Amino acid sequence: MKQLWFERLLHWNGKIQKLLTGRYARIDQLNRTLLTLSLILLVLNLFLPTSFAFYVAFSLWLWSNYRFFSKRIYPRANENTRFVASRQQMITSISMIKTKFIHRKAYRYFKCPACKQQLRAPKKRGKIKVTCSKCQEQFFKIV
Repeated sequence: MKQLWFERLLHWNGKIQKLLTGRYARIDQLNRTLLTLSLILLVLNLFLPTSFAFYVAFSLWLWSNYRFFSKRIYPRANENTRFVASRQQMITSISMIKTKFIHRKAYRYFKCPACKQQLRAPKKRGKIKVTCSKCQEQFFKIV
């Protein structure tokens, strides 16, 4: 009896491997985010009077499954790479906003006119000569 179930399990395992051969079949950062958002929206749908969240969650789930079973491996990997890069850029900008807010009383933040590099200078120093650390541009700024 045990051997029969084991053989069936191996048979199903072989079928699944055959199905996934040549497909993307990865739960990468983008798929994980899509599935998480889908689950959050499904839970949120329980408390909302309309079913809009359900349809959005279902479409996110379908998109995740499409990506998982896609045979176009390189475009799916490129999508994930772009998603991770944009996510990292968003996290960096949020952390910069947080840092600016924490140090708002001690420093003044501004951009270099030449290269748009973010710079800071201590407040209440009057007119100072600033040298950009990136492009070595020198300009005057009132802080």
